[in-house]
Formats: sequence, structure tokens, C-alpha cells
Amino acid sequence: MPERVKKLRDFFGIPKREDFASLGDFIKSPATVWLLILVFSTAITLITTFSWQRVPKGMEEGMIATRDIKADRNYEIVDEEATGKLKEDALKSVLPVYNFDEGVAKTVGKRVHEAFDAVRLPAQKDSRAAFSDALGFELSTEIFATLQKDNFSPRAEQTILGILSSRLSLPVIAEKGTLAADRESGITLRRIKPENDQVTIVGENTISDPAQIPSTAEVREKISKISVPKERFRTPQTASAVIWLAETLVEPNVSFDNIETDKRRESAMANVQDVILKVKPGEMIIRNGARFEARHIKILNGIRKETGRGAYPIEFLGTLIFVILLIIVIFYFAEKYIRRFHPTRRDYFLMSVLALLHVLLMRIGFALVPVLHDALLFELPTGALYYAIPVAGSAMLLRMFLHAEDSFLYAIFVSVAIGLFSEADLTFVSFCLVSNVAAITAIANADKRSMIIKAGALTGAIGGITILGIKLVGLATMAGQVSTTDIVWYIICAFFGGISSAIFVMIVAPLIESVMDYTTDIKLLELANLNHPLLRELIVRAPGTYHHSHLVGILAEAAAEAIGANPLLVRVGAYYHDIGKIRKPLYFVENTKDGEDRHAKLLPHMSALIISSHVKEGIEMAEEVHLPRSIIDMIPQHHGTRAISFFYEKAKSQQTGDEEISEEDFHYPGPKPQSREAAILMLADVAEAAVRSLKEKSTTRIQQTVQRVINDCFAEEQLDECELTLKDLNEIAKAFAHILFGIYHQRIEYPKEARPEPEINIVDEEILVEDQPAKSPLKAAGQPRGRKAGS
Repeated sequence: MPERVKKLRDFFGIPKREDFASLGDFIKSPATVWLLILVFSTAITLITTFSWQRVPKGMEEGMIATRDIKADRNYEIVDEEATGKLKEDALKSVLPVYNFDEGVAKTVGKRVHEAFDAVRLPAQKDSRAAFSDALGFELSTEIFATLQKDNFSPRAEQTILGILSSRLSLPVIAEKGTLAADRESGITLRRIKPENDQVTIVGENTISDPAQIPSTAEVREKISKISVPKERFRTPQTASAVIWLAETLVEPNVSFDNIETDKRRESAMANVQDVILKVKPGEMIIRNGARFEARHIKILNGIRKETGRGAYPIEFLGTLIFVILLIIVIFYFAEKYIRRFHPTRRDYFLMSVLALLHVLLMRIGFALVPVLHDALLFELPTGALYYAIPVAGSAMLLRMFLHAEDSFLYAIFVSVAIGLFSEADLTFVSFCLVSNVAAITAIANADKRSMIIKAGALTGAIGGITILGIKLVGLATMAGQVSTTDIVWYIICAFFGGISSAIFVMIVAPLIESVMDYTTDIKLLELANLNHPLLRELIVRAPGTYHHSHLVGILAEAAAEAIGANPLLVRVGAYYHDIGKIRKPLYFVENTKDGEDRHAKLLPHMSALIISSHVKEGIEMAEEVHLPRSIIDMIPQHHGTRAISFFYEKAKSQQTGDEEISEEDFHYPGPKPQSREAAILMLADVAEAAVRSLKEKSTTRIQQTVQRVINDCFAEEQLDECELTLKDLNEIAKAFAHILFGIYHQRIEYPKEARPEPEINIVDEEILVEDQPAKSPLKAAGQPRGRKAGS
């Protein structure tokens, strides 16, 4: 294999066939992940860009439509006729640009001055040729002789310069015909001044009547009529020669600037925005039986042109690239910088399914809104109904199964994806994002069906406030004109959108629970019911374990609330974490009676095997009754890989000869806690058992014991794979100590008083018989002695 190909394969994580030992390895490979991202992005792109619009052929104005024609998605059709008219108007508004060169008078005056200086040089032999070269034209012998007789006097020179300066300081055009086409519109006269090989624009003004600009012929005619006193010169003929030279030297200083005119016209046409005919998804273009009008034909031809011009592959590719980058940016950032963002592949699959379902439902909803609007018996803005669609439904649903961080990132992606086919501006996308975040916040820890409706109402209220703000901003910026009544309808529809999101959650949540084995707080609350078969069996066969499980649940719930974990999940997990002890209850100390020790006659290895087997048996029993996976996972994780130290030490004390004792035989199978809830359950289980075994349950001893067992679990690296921090552990210790102080608080000993023998109630099983007369019926019946009062 070439080295370059190998580097590319390593960069993209493309595996070889021999790298896969199983299908699971294939699914986990980087190449498969990229493939799944591509497939998901392609599906989203298809949903948001695909068009099933079919436009009839041969449409003519006045024909009858044979079916209803609706828009299947957003279309922005350019009205070429209206746009062309605007461009023509813009073209006409640009006046032709003419340059008025103020440097022409100076240039001509310089030539006159150089000509007179040339003939005054004493060494000049051919003075007439030098004079003509300086002026720029051949001077007749007669005119030259006349000026020569006047000795080329400075007075003659100044007279010529004065006449030219007065005439060329005003605009002069070469021919009147040049301005003929612009007489009605006018021209733009731009004054320019050449300086050091650069042209400076002095200013410009509009000439409404270009005919007022004289031509060179007109200026020459006016100069010819100038009366110059003959007595100013030596010969009378000099005055005529001066006038002739001034006429001849007149040049046009106004010229048409073709480049600047074209530039201004192109700029004006480029600034003309296309006239856009916006068509929203589901909008009725023409109904069955209606006559085609110019507008219908214009819209349908625009749709045909857009769908048939071959631009869809480009649109599809661009959208696909955008969706892939959106996924990579959001989730790469989350996995790198958000500590609590650790979704499993199953979680990613759930997010993908919900995103596809939600975007598809939104696309269908956008298509159905105009139909629903037409079916209503009252009038309301069509745009308002778009906000009644359950835009926050999937994010609200996802929050019931995953963490807030997962749901928030999902909400960002879905909001942007909806924007790919919704309104052209960012209004609807902004509304979607705010509503989704509000829904995620409102639905957190919902453990009743009624709380889902309350969350929907809160989401709808926040959505209504959001749309109110958006519409007020639109009014202030003149971006949109809506009446007060329309704004009220928008708010009502936004509120109903929150309610519809809650209804969506109530319908879909049970399906996800059953199909994908996710668990909501509502399901957990049902499992917390003590009438569950496993719990009823536990209380009958292993009452000590049942009592222990409830105490662990109380501890774990308090700790979860202290650090912001899921208290209901950890409480229900505590109820079921030791159900495996039902199989052999008497082998566990909390269920023994009269100090009986079933392990006394067993080898330590066998005892350890029996103790650790309750984990495996608990998993089997939980799977038989279809407990949620989140609860089943807590059964092995609450012990992690901790050692069964009592029997390990017993085995070491009984060790004889060369017998080897493997420490691995005295460990729970694991895995270590993978979540904060599982870690809390482990700590609560250990803390409750340790404190219960204390002989002296003082406040100090309880606090020291709690701190010790937490430190032990931390030192044994049992908490390495969960998300607990040192601050969390400190809060957990405080919560444990607070609950245990209440359970094992010290009591005062009340003085004994002589009191009559109580009546026996066969229903009351809590009758305390200590210190009763020997003839007590319970005692006579051989019942066990009860606890002291107040114990």
C-alpha cells in the first residue's frame, strides 16, 4: 500500500477487514462513526431540501386549473419582469457624465506664451515656423507679418490670452449634436483639474438644459464680434490678427466620459434588488377550477425554473456540508469541554431518531398550516399558525431521558435544522431555540403526567413572551407591520405550541420507554410502589435487606439532591439493588435470626462466592420482570470491584502449607459506578452498613465512619469512572451524616412507672411486652420479646 494512502487511512480512521473481531467492534470503529454521521446528515438534508412540487405544462393566462397546486417548501422566486423594470428605471436615473476640463484654458494660454517667447529670441532664424510649432497649427504669412510689424508686442499677447481665458473658463462643447440625445434628461457635468499627471475632481453639478453649453463654433463666432481698439497696436491690422488667433485657438473643454457613465449605470443596476415573490410551504398557489392569472403563471414558472435548472444538486451538497459541520462543531465542542456530556451510542441513536422525526414533522406541519388556515371559520394571520406547531416537543421529550447538557446541544442543532426550510429570516429559528431551552428547563424532574402539561404551559408562556418581543422589535425597526390583534394571535398560537409539545411528549414517551428501554421519572415513580412483585417478595423473604434498602434509599436520595443528581433514580435503584439476596437471604447478616451464622461451616471461597452471587442473581431477577436498564446497571455497580474483605482475611487466617489464595476470588465482578447516581448508591450502601454495625452511635462516631467509608471507596479507585468531584463527595458526606444523625439520635431513658396491663389487640403487632407480667398472653404464647419503648 502506498505511504500516502496509508496516511490518509490512518487520518480518517478507516480500518482494515482484519481489524474487526466482531460486529460490535465494527460499529465502534471511527470509520463507522463517520459513515453514520454522513447517513444522518444526508437524511436531514433530504428532508429539508427535497421538493415534490410538480408544475403543469402549457399554462396560459385564462386557462382553468385542473387541480389544487400548493408549495411544498419555501420558494423565493425572482419576478424578472418587475426587476427588469426597476433596472430600467435605475438606468434612466443615471445621467450621462461629461467632464469639464478646467485645465484647457491654461494649456492654450501656455501655448500662446511659448509662441510669443519663441519669436522674441534673437538667435531664432525661422521665426514663423517656431511660432507655428508653439501654437500647434500653421500660421499664414500674412498674419505672421502683421504680428511681426507689431514686434509681437506683449499687448497683443495679453489681448489674446484675455479673450481665451474669458471664453474657456466656461464649458465649451465640440459640437451641439453631442448633447442632442440628452436634452430631455440632462447631464452631469463634472469639473476636473489635471495636476502633475493626475486628474483631480473639483466637483460636479447637474445641467438640466444641456443646450445652454455653447459649441466651439458658437464661441468663435462670439469672439469674432469682439471689438478690439486698433489704436492699442502699432498697425491697424494687428487687431484683426489678434481676433483671428483667438478664434483659431478656441478648443472644447467638455467631453463625454463614457467609462464613468457606464460605471455609474452598472453600479445603479447592481444596487437594484430583485423583486422576490415569497412562497411558504403549503401555501395555496391556485385552486382547482380557478383561472390562471399572470401572477399564478409567474410563480409556477419560477418554481419550474428553480427545480429544473439543475441547481438542486448544488443546494443539496451545500446543505449537506453545513449539516455535517454543524454536527461536528457542536458535539466535538461538547465532548471536549463539557464535563457532564458523556452520551452513549444508544443516546446518540435516540437523538438522531428524534431529530429526524421532529424535522420531518415540522416540514409536514409547515405544509399543512395553510390548509388549516383555510379551514378555520375565523380570520387570523397565516404566519401565527406556524408557532402553534410543537417546535419544542422533541427537546422536551429528550430531557426526560437524558441530561440537560445533552438536551441543550440537541436543541441547538434542531433549531438550526428547522431554519433550513422555515422562514428566510432568523425570527423562527430564534423562537425555536428559546422555546426548546425553556422546555428543557420546565420538564426537568417531571414525575407526574400533570407536570408534563405544566411544563408545556410554561414553555408556551415563554414562547408567547418571546414572540411578543420579536414582533415589537419588528414594529420598532419597520421590519414588519402587524396590528395589535395579529400580535395577540401570535401569542396565543405560541402558547398553544407549548401545549402541543407537551401532548407530543405524552404520546411518544411511552413508545420510547418500551422500544428503547429508557426510563422517565414517571416510570421510576411507578417502580417505587411497594406493591411491585419484587419488593413484596423482598419484604417477605428478606425483611432485613428490605429495611436496609429503604435506609439506603433515604440516604442516597438526600445526597443526590445535595449535588444535583437524580434523586428519584437513585432512590428506586436503592430499593432494587439487593434483590438478588432473595435467593439466599439467610446467608446475609441483616436477615439472620438469633445470631445464626450460615457461613460458619463453609469455606471462605464458597462464602465469598455466595455473597458475590447476589449481584448476578439480582440482574437475572431484574431482567425477568423487565426492570429498566438504568436500574439493572446499578445492581452490579453499587459494589463495583470492591473486595469481600471479611472472607479474604478469613481465608488467609486458615491458609496452610503452600496453598495459594487469589485475591481476585474475593472481589465483586463490577463494573465500577458509571454514573453519579450509581456512585451515590455505592457510598450510601457502605455507609448505612458501617454505621449500623457501630456499637456506639454517637454523632462523632457516625461522622467519622461516614467520612472513612467515602475515603476508602475513593482510595480504592471505585469512583474513577463516574463524574463525582471532591466537592460532591463533601456534600454527600454532609447529607449522609445529617440523615444518620436523625435515625440514630440519642434518647433519654424515661423512668419506669407502674401501669396497668394493656389490652391485647390482635391487629397491633407492635405491642411491646418487656417488663410485662409473666402471665402476658404474648409471653405465654411463646412470642419473642419486643424492643423497649422509644428504641
